[in-house]
Amino acid sequence: MIETKDSVSSTDSQWTEKEIKEELRRLFLGGDDWNKEACMGYFLKTCQRTNLDIKTTQTLAIALYHLFDELTVSDAKKFYYNECHAILSGRNHI
Repeated sequence: MIETKDSVSSTDSQWTEKEIKEELRRLFLGGDDWNKEACMGYFLKTCQRTNLDIKTTQTLAIALYHLFDELTVSDAKKFYYNECHAILSGRNHI
């Protein structure tokens, strides 16, 4: 018999926290490889497309990189939903 995670008893299949997070990410995000590197890629591509100068790009990239350790994904989503309209409409009240 071929064993899968579903067919193994719960005492034999202890998932690590990392495996659980990866599985939840795959389930909820449709398998997309969403991570810090992908986020930084979007950010850097945006800087290029808007012709942002290199010094500003570097300053913002470093700030964003450090923010990954300070803000959870959940908190970032909450911030986005709470502040996005105000920021995009010019009513920045951060």
